Amino acid sequence: MPQSDADRRIEELEAQLAQQRRLNDHLSKQVARLLDEVAKLTKKPSRGRKRRKEREAKAAGRKEDGDPPEAPPRDAEVDTGTEQGVPRREPIPDHLERHVEEHSLDSAVTCCHTPVLEERDPKVLERKTFIPARTAVKRVELHQAQCMCCGAMHTAETPPLAMPNGSMSAALIAYIVSGKCGLHLPLKRIMEVLLEKGLRMAKSTMSNVMRHASTLLIPVYDRIVAALFTGDLLHLDGTGIKALTPGEKGSHRGQIAVYCNEQLTVYAYSENKEGRHLRDFLRVGEPNGFRGNLVADAANNMDRLYRDGTIQECGCWYHARDKFDAAAPGAPLAAAEAKAWIGTLFDVDSRAERAGDTAAERLARRKRESIPLLRGFYRWMNTTQHRYPPDEELWKAIQYCRNHWRALTRFMTNGSIPMTNNLAERELGVFGRGRKNWLFAGSDAGGEWLAILHTVVRTCQRLSVAPFDYLAWALPQLSDLPVNRGKGTLAALTPMAYAVAH
Repeated sequence: MPQSDADRRIEELEAQLAQQRRLNDHLSKQVARLLDEVAKLTKKPSRGRKRRKEREAKAAGRKEDGDPPEAPPRDAEVDTGTEQGVPRREPIPDHLERHVEEHSLDSAVTCCHTPVLEERDPKVLERKTFIPARTAVKRVELHQAQCMCCGAMHTAETPPLAMPNGSMSAALIAYIVSGKCGLHLPLKRIMEVLLEKGLRMAKSTMSNVMRHASTLLIPVYDRIVAALFTGDLLHLDGTGIKALTPGEKGSHRGQIAVYCNEQLTVYAYSENKEGRHLRDFLRVGEPNGFRGNLVADAANNMDRLYRDGTIQECGCWYHARDKFDAAAPGAPLAAAEAKAWIGTLFDVDSRAERAGDTAAERLARRKRESIPLLRGFYRWMNTTQHRYPPDEELWKAIQYCRNHWRALTRFMTNGSIPMTNNLAERELGVFGRGRKNWLFAGSDAGGEWLAILHTVVRTCQRLSVAPFDYLAWALPQLSDLPVNRGKGTLAALTPMAYAVAH
C-alpha cells in the first residue's frame, strides 16, 4: 500500500476512533432517543418517513459498515482558575477628576479630659459620583478697534465654529450626534433631556443639525473607508432598515451594510439590497478597490463580488451550524452529529487562542488537527444526505455545506482568516439596537447621513475614544477647512489621528 494511502487510512481510523468515544456513550443515545420521541409527537410524519424512522429506531445502537462516521468528542470546559466569592469591584480609576470635600473635627471633642489633640492624616473615603450635564450659553467677544485716521474698523479673528451661521456650539452638536448614534436615543428623547436642562429645541432643528454634522464629516468618512481598504481581510454583513418616502405615504425597506476589520467599522446605506451597491462600495475591479479575503454569509446579492477573482469568499461556520439547528426538530440525532462535527472544528481554534498562537502557528495547527475533521465531516455528509428527502431540513442543511464547501474551508489557507463572521454580526447589532429605538430613517438621504455619523461614532468607540470629545474637537476645525478638502490638516482630524494624539 502506498505511503499516502496508509496515512489517509490512519487518519480515517483515528477519526472514527475519536467518534466512537462520543456518540457511543449511553447518555448521548438516551438524549437522542428522547429528542426523537418528542419530534414524533410534535410532527406527524408521512407513512414512508414513519416506516424509515421505525427502521432507524430498530437499528439504533449498532454500527454497520455503511453507516456514517461518528463525531469526535468535544473539549471539556476550561477551568479559569477563578476563586469563588472573590469581589468583582474594581478600584476607582486614577484618571477621574477628584472633588475634595473636607470635614473638620469638632473643636469641642475632648479625650482623657483634655482638649489637646494632635492632628493626623485625614481618613479618606472615595466614592464614585456623577455630575449631571447642564446647558449654558457660550459668549464669544471679538475685540474691535477703529482707525482714528480713516475710520476703518478692525475686528479680532473669529475662532473656528461648527455652525458659523447658527446658534449651536460644537459641544451641543456633539451631544446630539453622540446621543443619537452612540447611545441610540431617539431625537424626541434627547429633546426631552435638553428641556429638563432648560433648553427648548425642536426635533426638526436637531435633524438639520445632524445633517450639517454629517456633511462636515464626509471627508473623515472617506479617510476611514480608505484605511479600511488597506488591509487584506474584511467582514461584511447587512440588515434592512425602514425608510420613509418624502412627499408620499408609506415607506420602503432600505439596506445598511457593515464593513469592518479588527480596528475599524464602516456603515453604508443603499435604497435596496441589490448587489451592485456592495460592488460599487468595494470598487471591485478598480485600482483603488478592496482586494483580499471577504468573510460573509452566502447571500445571493454578494455573488457578483467574487466573479473577477480579486475578492475571495470566506464562509461562516456559525451560519452552517444554524442550518442544522433548524433541522433538529425533524432529525435530532443527525443534527446533533453534525453540530458535534462542527464543534470539534471550533475546539481547534479555541486551543489556538488559549495558547496565544500567531497566524502562522494557527495555520499549522489547523492543518495538523482540522484536516482530518473536515474529511470526516464531508464523508459523514455524503453518507447521511441520501437518507433524507430533498424537502427535509437536514437535507437542505447538508446541501448548504456542500454548495459552499470551498468558502467554508477557506480558513485553511490563512491563519488570520476566522471561521465565523461574528465580528460583522456584532458591529451590525450596534445599528440594530438603534433601529429598535428610533424605528426608521426619514428618507434615503437620512439613511446616508446616519451611516456616516454611525461610522465616525463607532470608530471612536472601537479606538477607545469618547465620541463626544472627538466631535466637539473636530467639528469646528472641519467647518474651517479650505475648499480643497483632503489636503493639509485633514489627515490629522480623523479619529485614528485623534486617538494617537490624545
